[in-house]
Amino acid sequence: MTIDQAEGLRRLFAADVAHMVAVLGDGAQEISAGLALALAGRGRRVLLVDERLGAQQTHPLHDKPVHWDIGAVLKGEQALQEIALTVAGVTLLPAGQMHPVARNESGRIRLLSSLYALARVYDVVLVAAASPVRRGLGFALAAPEMLVLCTGTKAGITSAYGHIKSVATFAGNHHFRLLFRTVDEALARVLFRNLAGVCRQHLGLTPHYAGVIPADAQAAADALEALAAHMSNWPLPERDDGRFDAFMQRLLQSSPGQQKAHA
Repeated sequence: MTIDQAEGLRRLFAADVAHMVAVLGDGAQEISAGLALALAGRGRRVLLVDERLGAQQTHPLHDKPVHWDIGAVLKGEQALQEIALTVAGVTLLPAGQMHPVARNESGRIRLLSSLYALARVYDVVLVAAASPVRRGLGFALAAPEMLVLCTGTKAGITSAYGHIKSVATFAGNHHFRLLFRTVDEALARVLFRNLAGVCRQHLGLTPHYAGVIPADAQAAADALEALAAHMSNWPLPERDDGRFDAFMQRLLQSSPGQQKAHA
């Protein structure tokens, strides 16, 4: 295969551009944790921002309750580096329970400045998205890549479409990838074609197929390893859209006032 030299140079000079991927849907916490471990096992520097993990709660990577979440940073009680945990080569950032102080402007500036300094040293930033996806100070909306989980049930398909539609109504160039669970490969392909067709017709966007996570634990781990390997082939954001200054700008703008009119 001929390697495009211009693309190679762009990647070389854009070495500070990380992959930023939000995981949406039921099981987002478990799948993002498994994917983070798989990426770390491949030598990637991974920051996992978990919007579902609040103070005094446990996590698949951390079985003891965490002491603080990002709300403590917004209140000025803790520094961001003090609440971040290093587990199995992954930096875990508890980002739950922000709503009571998310409108604190000085807290927001302090948080975003700290996050800029922290996140720019990572190769991959994963966000286990809250459900529903947060507006206001929502990290998931700032990620250009959306990994949407989908089961083979009618409710699961409806939920996946709802997540895509919700994110698509906000400004930003988001790319959607569908990852299926509890179904075999053949059925997943059929469901993907149907759901992708609905997205094209009603939302004007085309999601990509990201594979299947089997129910068996070892098979699921193998599938996440394969997904982690494949992620290295995902295109990096064009121009400066994926740099963390743009990331911060999207965070500041991801509020209800920035919602697009959508037919």
